[in-house]
Amino acid sequence: MAEPGTRPTLEISRRRSLAISLGVALAPASSGAQAPWRLLTRDEEARDDAAPEGPVPADVPPPPAIELVRPDISAPVRNPVTIEVQFRPGTGHTIDMRTFNATYGRLALNITSRLLEHAVTTPNGLAAENVELPSGTHRVTLSVADTSGKAASRTFRFTVAR
Repeated sequence: MAEPGTRPTLEISRRRSLAISLGVALAPASSGAQAPWRLLTRDEEARDDAAPEGPVPADVPPPPAIELVRPDISAPVRNPVTIEVQFRPGTGHTIDMRTFNATYGRLALNITSRLLEHAVTTPNGLAAENVELPSGTHRVTLSVADTSGKAASRTFRFTVAR
């Protein structure tokens, strides 16, 4: 039996040891983990929940728009075709044609250089005439960015008649 006065010290030491062991065992595995923290106070969260739903702010500046002018792909296309694409940059910016990219099909085959080799480019688009496309169903994805750094991508699905 321990001397009087040593038991509480030993008991406190055991409890501390157990608390430390439990703390280590229950701590997250990541060495850099920290305790969760609240991004919003409960008051802020309640006020936001009670506020009326308003319109979503516009993406300023908006990303560029990509429009397929020709061919009309609402019906099967007949060869040879003229491909004409127009780009509209975000307000106050210009299209950066160095960012233009074109891919074909499910494999996303890069056809950018082939298209640009035969196209006439303008600051806001391109046009390529007498393009021969294989018959069947096709998917072409075009992407471009403007000088704000905003990028847009658009996929066109169409059919070429035999």
